[in-house]
Formats: sequence, structure tokens, C-alpha cells
Amino acid sequence: MEEVFVNFLSKGERVAGMLHLPEKTPAPAVIFCHGFTGNRIEAHRLFVHAAREFCKKGFTSLRFDFRGCGESEGSYHSITISDEVEDLKNALNFLYGRDEVLKDGIGVIGLSLGGVISILTSVEDQRIKAVCTWSSPADLKELESNIKNIFGEIKLNKLILKSHIDLPSGDRIGRKFLLDALKHDVLKNVAKISPRPIFIVHGTNDQLVPLSHAEKLFNASREPREKYFVEGADHTFNRWDWQWQVIEHSIEFFKKFKNNTSGLY
Repeated sequence: MEEVFVNFLSKGERVAGMLHLPEKTPAPAVIFCHGFTGNRIEAHRLFVHAAREFCKKGFTSLRFDFRGCGESEGSYHSITISDEVEDLKNALNFLYGRDEVLKDGIGVIGLSLGGVISILTSVEDQRIKAVCTWSSPADLKELESNIKNIFGEIKLNKLILKSHIDLPSGDRIGRKFLLDALKHDVLKNVAKISPRPIFIVHGTNDQLVPLSHAEKLFNASREPREKYFVEGADHTFNRWDWQWQVIEHSIEFFKKFKNNTSGLY
């Protein structure tokens, strides 16, 4: 296996990433999309562990920082969900230019808001052949009950009146992030992924994005679809056995469709 620091452009700004290359190429590929205020490493190195394990199992893996995050160029203040969809499309463009990648075998894994980005992008870009979400919201408006934990304010309408929002994480986002977010209908889009497969993973004790969101995503999606709930797990599967349940079941999902003669993946 080999790990290579890579860069590609998205709307003229440099996006930083790590490409994990398996021993045998060309190989199917998985792109990892981090969550809100996250980066390509993620909590307790979740994405590092996952990408390396996928690579051991024969997948090319790409972890990258959305613009304004991690080591990528851009300002977090200016990000929107629509911009992150554009970043993921450019990550696909990057992989399409690599000889190590099977062009008809690219899937995505999105954690939290990254799950939303994965769903929205897969509807717009048919190059994504399989989708896996970890702790993804199903309806951004329904997160208002947890809005103080996420945005540091109690009411959504108060946040929308501000020109910028200082987050509990120490980051700052612009008002346009919320205005753009409210335009996206996640449940309507998840229904459009079929006939490509989707795998919905969630912790039963997720206090940030409740388990009900995973149920709604699953119910709104169409076959082929699967779900896996990690008993007792929190939003980022912050325990050794939880994270490996998620990683191992996700690998099995992608391996299943990698070997599927129907050509779905």
C-alpha cells in the first residue's frame, strides 16, 4: 500500500487530500466526505483508520478537506453546502484522472453533514455508483432542536438575521450557509439514488443527529438499500469497537457491490 499527499482545484482554490493506493490497481475507489467543522482525519482518526482498512481490502481511498477546512485553501466563513457539493464533484474529476482507479467503481462515504453532501452529489453526478452515510441528517430543518449545540444559538430565525455566526467549535460561518442549507431537500434526493445502492449507518445514542433521521433516510430511499445501527454509539462512533463495526460493515457493503455482476458498482 502507498499513501500520497495530493491536491486538486475546486473553483480555483486548492483542495488538500490523502490518496491511499492498494497493491493491485486499477481498483474501485471510495471517497470520504467529512462532517461540519471536520477535516479529512475526523474524530479519533476515524477516516484514517477507515481509509487504510479499505485500502488493505483492495480499494483506492481518497480523504480530502473541503475548501475552508483542514489544509485546503478558502475560508470557512464562506462555505455552503452547494460549494461542498462542487468540491466532491471535483474530487471525482481528480480520481477520474488517476490510472489507479476503476472509473465505473467509485463510491462515497459521508459522515454527518458529509452524508448530506454525498446524497446530494450522487443525484447530480452519476459517476458515484454507491453511497454510504454515517450519522447523516435526513432533514436539516429538523435539527433545530439541537441547534444550540451546533450553532451556539437557540432559534434558527435569530441565526438567519446575523451576517455571520460564531460556532462553539471556534469556527465562523456566514449567513449564506444557513440560507443555502434550507434549500436542500435531503429526503427528496435520497429517493433518486436508486438503482445505485445506499447503506445507512447510525448510532442508536446519537445526541446530535437522532436515530430517527436514519430511519427517515432509509424509508425514503429505494432498493437496493441497507441499514446498520450501532447499539449505544454516539455521533462519531467514539469507541474502539463502535468505529470498527462501522468500518467493517461498510467494507462488506462496498465489496458486495464491487463483485455484483449487474454493474451497479
